[in-house]
Amino acid sequence: MLFELSPDLIFALLLAIAAGWFAGRLSRKAPAQRPALRVSEQYFAGLNHLLNEQQDKAIEVLRNMAETDADTVETQLALGHLYRRRGEVDRAIHIHEDIVKRSDVSQDLRDQASAALGDDYLRAGLLDRAEACYQQLSQRAAHRNFALRNLLNIYEQQGDWQQAIATYRQLSVHSSPESPTALAHYYCELADDARVEANLTQARDWLHQAREVQRNFPRSALLRADIALAENDARLAGCLSRRVLELHPHLLHMALPRYVQALRLANQSFETADEELRLHVTNTAQRAQLAYAAIVMGLLDDPFLISCVPDFLERDANLGELVASLAGDVKHASQAQMQAMATALSRIFRRTQKFRCVDCGVTTGTHFWQCPGCRSWDTLVTVARLELSPVRN
Repeated sequence: MLFELSPDLIFALLLAIAAGWFAGRLSRKAPAQRPALRVSEQYFAGLNHLLNEQQDKAIEVLRNMAETDADTVETQLALGHLYRRRGEVDRAIHIHEDIVKRSDVSQDLRDQASAALGDDYLRAGLLDRAEACYQQLSQRAAHRNFALRNLLNIYEQQGDWQQAIATYRQLSVHSSPESPTALAHYYCELADDARVEANLTQARDWLHQAREVQRNFPRSALLRADIALAENDARLAGCLSRRVLELHPHLLHMALPRYVQALRLANQSFETADEELRLHVTNTAQRAQLAYAAIVMGLLDDPFLISCVPDFLERDANLGELVASLAGDVKHASQAQMQAMATALSRIFRRTQKFRCVDCGVTTGTHFWQCPGCRSWDTLVTVARLELSPVRN
């Protein structure tokens, strides 16, 4: 279908049609130049094949046109796009490299070919060559934002966070970056690397810069809590993780283990924590969320968290009925029974996908700050219920 074609491909095809129409007009003024009219007809034939999702036939038409009229660069660009869509990246690279090298082609067409060539290299996994193409294109105003966004993609894949920071800032001067939190994540990536290497001073410096660009950033607070735990500062770790629990409940699965660890380090529990560290749980919905996170993360030895399990079961009708049919009314279950029940549920949850991207729908058993599918930041959320899918024969 037409709406499934990429914007670049549609643009190239429109150029090709315009060139074909112009050639047809010339042929009517000069009857002796009948091949030009046939070229025009071929353009429309190729477009018709594309609209009917007949890529093989479309490629054959465009290839014949390119062979009979090597000066029609738009045809070659369209052909290169089609080759890349089919996965024949080597052929696309050959076509686009040839256009870039030609001295008799306008700078605008060479830039279009360079952009396509960068996409070819990116598709082939040749990140260094793609980077070189986009770096060159970033110097041209017409292609700057396109090139900088692709460079960000490359640096994120490579984990080159300092280059990503520089590119993000350059892009911010000319346009609005797609993710407003990406820059803070880059600093947090650097801070986490420094923390793993036990360079806590450098980690704090990176986290300070993350807070400068994104206030109340939960990832920064969690990393600061990790540093505090490494230095046995239970009070700071507890306060930071508690704040994340209160302000960002969707990150319960990450903040709760740190909060529990801080309480243990301070020889306290949910029920004995002083006012500064106490997590205020005021309703059954919050208790249910805490129980779910505890089950998923295996935090099954805290009496308060275990006492929240019935609230979680009551809010999940299907799971609650299943447990009730096997063990009776959970409200009257003993602490030991609830802990055994939570342990069994924890084993089940470990075998299920616990996180889903709200943008692309990819599911994973591990949390990522950046979705491994669509590369968006902060889009993975916990699957709120146990999803039991039937086995297909």
